[in-house]
Amino acid sequence: MSDKGQFEKGNTIGKETRFQKGNRASVKYREEYCQLLLNFFAVPEREIVYERKYYKDGTLQCETPKIVLPPRFPTFELFAASIGVVPNTLLNWCEKYPRFADAYALAKNIQLGIAKAHGAMKDYDSNFTKFLLVNDHGMSDKATLEAAGDKPFEVNIHVVR
Repeated sequence: MSDKGQFEKGNTIGKETRFQKGNRASVKYREEYCQLLLNFFAVPEREIVYERKYYKDGTLQCETPKIVLPPRFPTFELFAASIGVVPNTLLNWCEKYPRFADAYALAKNIQLGIAKAHGAMKDYDSNFTKFLLVNDHGMSDKATLEAAGDKPFEVNIHVVR
């Protein structure tokens, strides 16, 4: 837009984009995505921020760990973005390519293990971990009432995983 509020020649406002009317550019499936997916979900490393002290000549004198950040949590959304697709594309590939479906299932198990391990070590917020386990991994936190013989109001709590 110009300073006068007029549209300049060559503007693209209101014109179709490549994502409209079926002209969507798509990323083709490649076998290498199976290994890329597993590499992406490999056990994440902690990030350590160091305080460094230097001599006057610029050489390192010493470094002391100051902050230890929790590991990056791998998600299918982040993996999909890293290869230029939307998450639903990954699900479509699972239906069409058995090898990718196996890699996806293994990545999902790796993600579950990471959530449990780092949730237990309190690297991740407990509310986030619980939300993730319930919503993405089918776990639940249930309390059920059962009649127990002559004690109809006894409460038995079963944790179902």
